[in-house]
Amino acid sequence: NEYFGSKLVLYTAPTATGKTLTPIALSNQYRVIFVCAARHVGVALAKSAISVGKKIAFAFGCDTADDIRLHYFAASKYIKHSKTGQEIKYKNGAKKVDNSEGDKVEIMICDIKSYLCAMYYMISFNNQLNKTNNDIICFWDEPTITLDYDNHECHEYISKNWKENLIPNVILSSATLPETEDISNTIQSFRDNFPNSQVHRINSSECKKSLHKKIATGI
Repeated sequence: NEYFGSKLVLYTAPTATGKTLTPIALSNQYRVIFVCAARHVGVALAKSAISVGKKIAFAFGCDTADDIRLHYFAASKYIKHSKTGQEIKYKNGAKKVDNSEGDKVEIMICDIKSYLCAMYYMISFNNQLNKTNNDIICFWDEPTITLDYDNHECHEYISKNWKENLIPNVILSSATLPETEDISNTIQSFRDNFPNSQVHRINSSECKKSLHKKIATGI
């Protein structure tokens, strides 16, 4: 069974304790799709990932996979001139990246609207690498954002993403994630989609020092 051993992880920790850096560590073993409601959060993760040499891609506001963009480190192929057959270069000497080839991508950073495009993009290259969907993690940052509104444009995307998701390992990361019994329907729908799945709860109350303070003090 391709989905045997799939996991839903409910990850709760105080703000500024480093939750959103978790995908960098996870990418040492898995390919990761990082889903965020706020673009600046994704950009901050991208900067940290690039600084340690991770190969990343972006899917923001995507309608199709053609809208996905690779960071230069993640490029496998480059666009060639239709007449000369030579790789197109910019004035600074950098080659024009072929964004359709994402086999090197370790972390895909996307918004809620673009999740399904990003998911299918990552799956297509996983298949080429003889890996399964179990080798991908969906890391959803602050999944409860906008859910305190009766109506919001994100609700349709959130519902569609959850119903059509094909990634069997999902981490819901938030400082304010509801208790397990309060999201029982969400958990059950995950189990319906992925039989034999396991649900894990990770709670951290460590907030004496934020990540920023730890960096500043060297602790």
